[in-house]
Amino acid sequence: MHFYFSKSFTDRHLSNVNYYRCENCGFCISKTHAEMTPEEFSEVNADFHSRYLFTDENPLDPCWKRRLQTQADVIADLCRFGLLDRSKLWLDYACGDGSLSELLATNHQLELLKYDRYLPEQSSYLDIKDLASGGFDFVITTSVFEHLTKREHFDEINMLVSADGVMGLHTMVREVVPQDPAWFYLHPVHCAFHTNKSMEILFEQWGYRSSIYHVDSRIWFWFKSDPGRIEEIVRKANDRRNLLADSPSPYYEFKKGFADYWKE
Repeated sequence: MHFYFSKSFTDRHLSNVNYYRCENCGFCISKTHAEMTPEEFSEVNADFHSRYLFTDENPLDPCWKRRLQTQADVIADLCRFGLLDRSKLWLDYACGDGSLSELLATNHQLELLKYDRYLPEQSSYLDIKDLASGGFDFVITTSVFEHLTKREHFDEINMLVSADGVMGLHTMVREVVPQDPAWFYLHPVHCAFHTNKSMEILFEQWGYRSSIYHVDSRIWFWFKSDPGRIEEIVRKANDRRNLLADSPSPYYEFKKGFADYWKE
């Protein structure tokens, strides 16, 4: 990792933040955040997320609630096509205020269990002792990968996915992370920034074989099972749009490997 650039914050927990870049894959990490104590990092997160969690709007992400609704609709659609098994356990890891779970339950009668280590007081959330390795057929994280400071934190999430399970994730992915302190995504709590290459490395190291991406919801689904089966089901799902030009049905980008949709 080599020094890439720095940014000055006025946050009460942060001043100058130094970002480093991997020369191999372009992944960027804040060395400043990575060197914080767990208590310091928790305070930064608590301060930032208390501005909008359990409210209806996030001023820094005005599409937040609308995107969650679309994500819920897409998950339900994949369930109808058999790409997600509703009879198995599903988990929203680092679920925040649980909005995605509530949308799935209310609008689609689907159960998405909730876990968030920073909100342990929520009685409906799982405890860390409930997180069995390989215990969930579907694990989703939304706006989480950009908050992780160590490789083992990423691995901890993946380890929860069953042998033939599916990972869903929403995060910012770029072909190249901008070397720009004014980049809009540099919030005080965002410390890890993935490229297509760095995501592909995780994808392959974790044993996934194919993926789909849904543009409007900004969400990936990674599959370990036979890519041919996944591709055929996705083709059938996408045929709805081919048959009806004005169909509101979701359209999925499929790829054997990591679906590197964002190239700009």
